Amino acid sequence: MNNGGNSMRKITAIMFLLLLFLNFAFSEDIKIASWNVENLFDMQRDSTEYEEYIPGRHNWTKKMMRKKLEHIADVICDLDADLIALQEVENENILRKLQKLLAKTGCPYRYRAIAKDPGRAVHVALLSKLKIAYSREIYPKRYGLQRAILEVGLEASKSLTLFINHWKSQKGPESGRVVYAKALRKRLESLPKKSEYIALGDFNSDVLEYRRMDAKHNDTGGVSGINQILRTTIGRHTLRCDDLVRCSQKEFCLCNLWMELPAKDRWSHNFFGKKRALDAILIPKTLLDGKKWEYIRGSFGVFRPDYLFGRHGEIKRWEYKNGRHRGRGYSDHLPIYALFHLEEPSLYERIGSIFSKKEETKRQKSDSLQKREKRVESIEELIDSFEKSSLTFPILLEDISVIYSNGRTAVLQKSPGKRAILLYGCAYGLKISGRYDIEIFDMKNYKGTPEITDMEIVRTKGRVRKEDFIEKFDPSMLKKSNISKVVSDIEGIYRNEYIQSGGKQIRVYFKKRKQRPKNGSRIKIMRAQIGYYNDKYELVVWSTKDFVVER
Repeated sequence: MNNGGNSMRKITAIMFLLLLFLNFAFSEDIKIASWNVENLFDMQRDSTEYEEYIPGRHNWTKKMMRKKLEHIADVICDLDADLIALQEVENENILRKLQKLLAKTGCPYRYRAIAKDPGRAVHVALLSKLKIAYSREIYPKRYGLQRAILEVGLEASKSLTLFINHWKSQKGPESGRVVYAKALRKRLESLPKKSEYIALGDFNSDVLEYRRMDAKHNDTGGVSGINQILRTTIGRHTLRCDDLVRCSQKEFCLCNLWMELPAKDRWSHNFFGKKRALDAILIPKTLLDGKKWEYIRGSFGVFRPDYLFGRHGEIKRWEYKNGRHRGRGYSDHLPIYALFHLEEPSLYERIGSIFSKKEETKRQKSDSLQKREKRVESIEELIDSFEKSSLTFPILLEDISVIYSNGRTAVLQKSPGKRAILLYGCAYGLKISGRYDIEIFDMKNYKGTPEITDMEIVRTKGRVRKEDFIEKFDPSMLKKSNISKVVSDIEGIYRNEYIQSGGKQIRVYFKKRKQRPKNGSRIKIMRAQIGYYNDKYELVVWSTKDFVVER
């Protein structure tokens, strides 16, 4: 009887352990980053160096190289990514030195890979805490030397592939970047279905390149490599993570993770005030399907510690001045990063899935992108709903006219005499006097002024006469219903930030503060926006072209 009881206990224990095994699931979170380190060279003379990095010249010495390595290692340690893609690394020798320095400072990366395309001064590379299964180069086909795209596969059990990019610089035409995009897309489309991969690096292309492309670089008819070729846009709509899930199974499309951030924060490079998102992390829909590797929503970001910036907010790049390296600074790019989660299903779940007869949910086609937004009839309705916190984005606003435009800022109005609204930080692609349907993704209240801060153009619908919308200013217009309207013909004496006109004092805010007129000047303002800041009405002058100092 005792033997029988012991046997039952053994069987029960075995069954319990089996159930534990069947239900065991493995999960892991990793941080993946990318950073252009701005010309990391060694002290060996290979005849491919840039002039300022030839050993022994321009104060490029072993001591200076050591300082640059230390500065880069400091950032990488603080960033604390599991894998970091690097751009502008000269060769494996300097990559190995960086790897050894990181290990000494308590930030070890056991594995590395670097593109070995010959004849190039700098290459793309990877430092990894996860084991690398293989690496290979993808070469764009075109005249001249092109930097290789580095493909790196993690060990088989991880089944994640990285594609590290450093495309042709913004000094050249868009066709030079399109050739990289075509080579990358060709490789991605050759992968087995349901492959999980990440394309990242310095694409030298803005997230909205198709809308921001310089005319002098547009030799492709407005087609950009990162947008139309890699399909981060459909029509005039830039894809977001939710859109990506809606792409049909057969469609090739990628999501640029910059779209998770507010428009004003979408930058990793600042060239004399021109902020652009040149670095990027692109993902396919397989990283949003709830299987194996999964992008953690909302985790994309830019690494912005205070020490990477100067006192005026500029990026503190590696300092090369008057023909000499100074041993200060870091890079002209900021690192970007995102978090990913790996969850391997338990054996129990895998067995269950084999016998499950549940039908898969039908995928929605990409044309549903045009049907999913809520529609508002007017700016009045938009602002009223926003102030009541009853908006659900995205919002479709039709037949809207651009009354004023200045870079990333614009004033929108539906018809003359009606309410206007400021579009701040995301006006790329909108032209003065143009009429559009737009899709709104975010708004904010800035010191009392409602603003649209993220939008996409749905369609262009012709032109209007902006003069029909701009009213001659009268002080009685300073009221809530006129906030953001554009007005004209204001004359008076400017003193201590106020203009004295018609016996009244009106505050005037000049966006370019260094170009404010002197106290006592008589000025004429041709165009200004009615603003509201901290419970006070004001006139906002955006450009020096909008006013003159009368003599």
